[in-house]
Amino acid sequence: MLSRLSVGSRMAVFPAGGFARVVLRSPSLRHISYTSALLNQKGANSSPGAGKTGESAKKKAPSTLWPRIKNATSFSLSALLVVGAVGVSTVVIYLIGSELFSPSGDTQLFNRAVSMVQKDKTVRELLQSNDTLYNERLKAYGELITHDRWTRNRPIVSKRRIDAEGNVHCFLRFHIESKKKVGLVHCEALEKKGKILPDFVSLYVDIPGEKRHFLIRPVLKKAPKASGFLGLNWGPKKT
Repeated sequence: MLSRLSVGSRMAVFPAGGFARVVLRSPSLRHISYTSALLNQKGANSSPGAGKTGESAKKKAPSTLWPRIKNATSFSLSALLVVGAVGVSTVVIYLIGSELFSPSGDTQLFNRAVSMVQKDKTVRELLQSNDTLYNERLKAYGELITHDRWTRNRPIVSKRRIDAEGNVHCFLRFHIESKKKVGLVHCEALEKKGKILPDFVSLYVDIPGEKRHFLIRPVLKKAPKASGFLGLNWGPKKT
């Protein structure tokens, strides 16, 4: 046996033995029941997937370690390359600067020696340079290693030696040329300790068919004469 209860536009049906089912005809109550049904369905769907989420997190944990190691390795290699490039660039810049701008460099010594040779009147006469109207410009270049006509591709021969006193001796050799003759210039510069600009101690020119011409004649050290019998010092050395 059913009993009915109507309130406004709502009508509820109750069975005789108790409350079993409610039929809602109101739009607002229908919306509430539909929303609760959706929430219950989402909860049912999400509860079985909780275990799967934990398992996927465990699976993803090892996979995220390899990209980190890879990124750290690539960063370390890049940093090493940058540091190495900076070091090599610093060394190259230092060598170029010391060669071109240092007073004791080969370039500066070569320029000084060439200027002295070009201004010497005897050298110009021996080279038969044409100085009638204006002074002929003499060419200076290094060794004739190749048959290249460009003088810039002929390197200057240089050698350095340290004596017993710790001074540096620099030896240069290059060619000086006029339109008629070619001469070979030998130069020696002495770089003393505490002195920035080296001094020329020897400078001379050899021209084929001509006598050697000294612009700077080297000073030869005299050996001490032995005062003993037969040129030998007998007896113990004096302290």
